[in-house]
Order: sequence, then structure tokens, then C-alpha cells
Amino acid sequence: MRFLEFAALAVRNLRGYALRSFLTTLGVVFGIASVVTMMALGRGAEDEILREIDKLGITNVIINSVKPPEDTSANATRSWTVKYGLTFADFDQIEETVRGLRHALPVHSYVERAWEGSKREDVLVQGVTPSYFTATKIVVARGRGLTVADEEARRPVAVVHQQLIRALGYYGDPLGYDLRVGEQIYEVVGILEDEEFQGFIRKALSSPDRRDNEIYVPYATVLTRIGTKSTSRKSGAYESTDIELNQIVVEVADQVNVAPVARMLRTLLENLHESKDYELVVPLELLEQRRRYQAVFNIALLLIAGISLLVGGIGIANIMLATVTERTREIGVRRAIGAKRKHIMSQFLIETVMLSAAGGILGVAVGYAGTLAMEWYTGWQAQFTPDVALWALAVACGVGILSGVFPAWRASKLDPIQALRYE
Repeated sequence: MRFLEFAALAVRNLRGYALRSFLTTLGVVFGIASVVTMMALGRGAEDEILREIDKLGITNVIINSVKPPEDTSANATRSWTVKYGLTFADFDQIEETVRGLRHALPVHSYVERAWEGSKREDVLVQGVTPSYFTATKIVVARGRGLTVADEEARRPVAVVHQQLIRALGYYGDPLGYDLRVGEQIYEVVGILEDEEFQGFIRKALSSPDRRDNEIYVPYATVLTRIGTKSTSRKSGAYESTDIELNQIVVEVADQVNVAPVARMLRTLLENLHESKDYELVVPLELLEQRRRYQAVFNIALLLIAGISLLVGGIGIANIMLATVTERTREIGVRRAIGAKRKHIMSQFLIETVMLSAAGGILGVAVGYAGTLAMEWYTGWQAQFTPDVALWALAVACGVGILSGVFPAWRASKLDPIQALRYE
């Protein structure tokens, strides 16, 4: 009951100086709002990146062919066709020597132009096996994926993204559509989910030659019809490359063995490729690295929040010290009629906490509005959760306690006789 009485009295005192109380809380309001906005955007970005990394497969190890730096020495031999990257022998060695694998999936790709009348689009044709879709979590939204029968019969079928068909100017049912890619014609048998093509991380970590427009065709079909050599035009010049495998996706049987398998693959490839014409991507290592970065980011966020809230707390402490001076006579009257020092201290401490808590509530509201505004303006995904609001309110109350202890202690130490005589 006494606490409720103190709280009611605190509300009356703060309402008596409404404008001053509001201005006093602004430091806490903007401090809490900035922290809430940063945390919501940070969590949203973290979740998005983790989802994209997870789509690569936590138990996968991805090996990409990478063009090595050009040898400019005088003794270097020049060739019209540049040969580099992963080979069929690499794939056989991985399957035979590396233990603990569920699958080793070969990928051969090439860049070509898709045609429909006068419209054309550059596409990346990915020759994959049926297991590739499961290993890399690619979802077929309509139709079907590639099958073992497609692979064995070397059928000219493809799984594509619907935006590619629309970009070519065809607006009918894409299933069954004959897609012309260079001199080849592929029948569209499946349409991929839109989400599979939106993530920056997924694009960055796939094949180095990846384009926004991808089509997936049977691996055996690509090797039989196209072979390993391809010609592309870059910066006005034609370049011929001979790459046997653009990518190998190694699926590990157990997550515990991902790190050992990655080490074995690094050692194996270092012995087979002196020119370093490959890169190894381990999604599990990326996930752990991202978590370490996030921990550092959270610490930096707390430090920034501490500085901004310290400024707000100093402002509250300053105003409360002025309030103690203004209410010296009131303190003397209360002490004269029986109030103890702990009662005076509790009164001023409750007022300070209520002042900072009000600033915290306003800060959460402003931060939530700021989060929505930033999300709308930048297109970033934000995650505003109740625990963020509760944490912010707890911090605001903590700031109130720390900034109110000294003014409350000073008020409780006033001599009642001197306080009554104060003008």
C-alpha cells in the first residue's frame, strides 16, 4: 500500500511539471529507440543470412572451379582454350578416398542465350543429377524435378524459374514450354520457387559463373550434347574454356564429420591442383563464423547503448537534483510529521524510476515506428520481438535507479530543521 501511495504521489509530482518531465526523458527515449531499431534490424539481417546459409545445406561442402590468375611470365604458353578447374579425376578421387560421405554430386554448367522470337536472355545452364535438388534444398513449386530416368535417357528437359519464361515474353503455362537455349531445345518440366533466387548469400556461394537466370538440366544431357568446352563473350572478346566440372557438392552423412571431411578435401585438392583453381565453401563454417560476428556486434551494440543511455541518465540525475532543491521545504515538513529517511529516499527513487520507465515505453514505441520506417525505406527485413521491448524497458528502469540513487540519498540526508527554514 505504501508503494502505491508513493507511486501516486510521484505521478502527481511529475504531472505538475509535465513539459520538464517530458524533456528530461528525451535522452532515454532516443537512446532506447535507437537500440530497439538497431537490434530489430540486426536480428532480421542475421536470420535472413542464417536462412540463406542453411539453404546451402549445413552438412554440405561445396567445391567450385575458379579461374586462376593469368600467368604473364615470358615462359608462359598461350592457348586459345583455357583449361582449369575441377576434373572428372578429382570427382573419382573424392568418391574413392574420402570417408563419411552420403553423396558426391557433379555439376557441369555453361553460359548461353535463351531465345523466344526477338527476345533473348543470358542464362546459366546447370547440368545436375536428381539428388542435387535435395542436397541443396532447391524446391520445385510446380511440375516435377529431374529424375533418374531423365539422366539415363539423356532427355532434353529442364527445371527453370518462371521469371525467365516471362522475361522471354511467353505468358502461357510454362510447363511443357520448349525453351530454346543456343542450338538446344529443352522441354520445361518444373518451375522453381521464387525464393530460391532471391538470397544474396545463395547467389554468392554457388557457381562463380552464376546468373540470375538459371535452368537445371540432366547432367548426362549436358555432357553428351555440349561437352566440356564452351565459348563466352566478355568485354567484347571471345573466350573459350574447357572445364570438366564447374562444381562438386559433397554431402556429408553426419554433421559431426563436416569439419574433418572439409580438411580431407582441402588436403586432397591441394595435392591435385597446384594452380589453386578451385574454392572450398563450408556452410557450417560460415554459420559459426556468422555467429561469432554477431556476438561481437551485440557487444558493440551494448556499448553504444550504454553511452547513449548514460547521457540520458545524467540528464535525469541533474533534473532530480534540481527537484530536491526545489522541494527542500516539502522534505522538511514530511520529516517533521514522522517520515523517515528511507521513506524520503524511496519517494525520490520511485519518481526517478517512473520517469525513466516512461522514457523507456516511449522509446520502445518510437523504436518500433523507426523499425517499420527503415524496413519500408530500405527493404531490409527486421525482427521486432517482445524480448527486445522487455530488455529495453529493463534497461530504462536500471538507468532510472542508477541516476536516482544519489539525488534520493541527498534528499534523505537533509536536516529537517534546516529544510523547514529553507526559502
